[in-house]
Amino acid sequence: MQYIHQTTYGHLGGFHTAKPIMAMDKGHIYNMVGGRPDMKQPLYMIRNNKAFATAYHPDGANPHALFVINGDKIHTTEFHPHHNPDSHVFEIKSSM
Repeated sequence: MQYIHQTTYGHLGGFHTAKPIMAMDKGHIYNMVGGRPDMKQPLYMIRNNKAFATAYHPDGANPHALFVINGDKIHTTEFHPHHNPDSHVFEIKSSM
């Protein structure tokens, strides 16, 4: 299990004070509910380092990848409504 944190929280140097907002496990990304991953309803399915919205996503399934995973960084794609090619939006950590 890996945990996904927003990059806008925390302090300089990469130390994050915020709790993770999502969890990633076995090719899926799950929302955090009550401090635990909601393993019943994956928001995203990962294929070839790209995250695609599933039917459980608030906006529904999407045939276009909304995110791309590069190492421990997650970037938006051109199909994401808030795409920013100059920055990543999430970081992946091994623990909360």
